[in-house]
Amino acid sequence: MRVVRGLFDEYVRVSQRRSVMTVEDPVAAPVTPVERVVGGRGGRFEFLDALRGLAALAVVVQHSSERLWPAYFRFSQAHFGLGEFGVFVFFLVSGFIIPASLERGRSLGAFWVGRFFRLFPLFWACLVGAVILHSIHRYMLPGGFLADPVRSFMANLTMMQFFIGSWDIQIIGASWSLSYELTFYLLLSLLLIAGLNRRSVPLAVLAVGLIAPGALLPAALITGGAANVGTRSIVAVVTVVVAAVFVYLAADRRLALAAILIAFITVPLVLNQPGPSVLTFGYFATMFVGTVLYRITSGEVAAWRGWAVFGFAICVIFGICTFVEPVLDATSGVWVTWVKQPSTIIPAYLVFAGALLLRRRSFPRPLLFLGRISYSLYVVHALVLDGLPRWTTSVAGIPALWLTFFSWVIGAVVTAAVTYRLIEKPCHNLGHRMIARVDARKRAAEHPRSVTA
Repeated sequence: MRVVRGLFDEYVRVSQRRSVMTVEDPVAAPVTPVERVVGGRGGRFEFLDALRGLAALAVVVQHSSERLWPAYFRFSQAHFGLGEFGVFVFFLVSGFIIPASLERGRSLGAFWVGRFFRLFPLFWACLVGAVILHSIHRYMLPGGFLADPVRSFMANLTMMQFFIGSWDIQIIGASWSLSYELTFYLLLSLLLIAGLNRRSVPLAVLAVGLIAPGALLPAALITGGAANVGTRSIVAVVTVVVAAVFVYLAADRRLALAAILIAFITVPLVLNQPGPSVLTFGYFATMFVGTVLYRITSGEVAAWRGWAVFGFAICVIFGICTFVEPVLDATSGVWVTWVKQPSTIIPAYLVFAGALLLRRRSFPRPLLFLGRISYSLYVVHALVLDGLPRWTTSVAGIPALWLTFFSWVIGAVVTAAVTYRLIEKPCHNLGHRMIARVDARKRAAEHPRSVTA
């Protein structure tokens, strides 16, 4: 009840204010810039880079190992998923840093320009690269994609392919998590428009509390096999209601129009996700927990409250998992019990917490390097794993499987370093330059030089 009341009080407060903030105006400035509270080098935050590097490497090692060693694959399915561990670390990192980026004092539009140039050019290049590799029989595309390649390729271009279609149309298998990341950005944008973005504690508690009820929500209410007129009508009604609420909370007409656009994109996507809904709520809850941890470092949330939310999330995850019935995994042939998820997710939480507590320390340079190229490494490694052939004979006593493993991991890191240098970083810098030009024109319009006779 306190969570609901807190959100309602904020709702009333915001609805009564009449500020002049618009989509083009600066968003609310942070209380304490994140640069002041975490260790950094060269304008980057070391503990976050270290976590990104660890997470990306975990995903690469998982995907490489499960292809080579069936026993490892069975272990990862039944006991501890290294790749899933990495994804949850990524979600916590995003929850921590995205509010800092969104509330940096620039406009909502500037935030999305920056995100676009940060994410999409490299992702699109990887999509094209995958299709080219497939044409020379060096990359496997899923059956769902091949059944309707044009439509599936267009869906992948949005980076929302996981919500639009299913697992079976994704060109880059690991890109399902990018769909969640992008949706989280949309959710934060809505909260910013409504002035609720700093209500991180009640929002995180609410998100964590919805994990268990989320299991009752059917998947793919728009395009799924069980979708019908009734489910699609429910999605339409919920979308309109959410849009109406955020329009009411918006400070002016421009923000109201932005709220309508974002709501009409976000709500249908979330309600059409093809996986188990309990996982969807778990992913978003994890990102909101990361946001609470950011509020601790910025001084906006008392440490005891923030860590209480952190502990609450761990307890809920553990408690929910104990009710999971054993399931026979068709791919690996092992029984997946309740142990798998808490033994994977909780270590990700604890590793993030440990790095956060050590945030003023220096971290190993190799890990920081992997952190800088982590996005490239995450999206290009699948192309490397399919593109590089396997070793068939041992060399100097090293078994062929291990030679293949090291070739894949090293090849993925080298390729990611190249794509980071040639695609990701230049495009990111281009986005910054575009934002700077827009900001400069806006300042010139707001403060024109006086002309004397």
